[in-house]
Amino acid sequence: MPATEMIVTIATVSALAVAFVHLLRLIGTAIAHRTIRQAIERDPSSAERLLERLAKDEPTDGDDRLAVVLVALGLAMIGASLLAGEVGDWTRYGIGGALFPLIIGAALWLRHFAIRRARRHGEPK
Repeated sequence: MPATEMIVTIATVSALAVAFVHLLRLIGTAIAHRTIRQAIERDPSSAERLLERLAKDEPTDGDDRLAVVLVALGLAMIGASLLAGEVGDWTRYGIGGALFPLIIGAALWLRHFAIRRARRHGEPK
């Protein structure tokens, strides 16, 4: 398999994995919204308490884990490109492909760091 096809395959699989995770999150959100609607239809007087409880800001580490995985994937792609053999044009394609998860992962990590820092200092998000 040529290096360019390998890089395209890795990028495609990575994109499909990220899309699948977000689709699962979307399905979870839809289920939660349907449950809230049903609870409000059954007992409208308890809706306020339910919404207050759900509106509490719960810290999640989902972005942090995703950032770590993306950065590790990018570093692995760079390492594989450099260790695969002689340095040539295809190595640039490999490193270029690795920059996508590296940049996205670093941006998510930076966002997660900024949110945690704001919470420590008592500032709103």
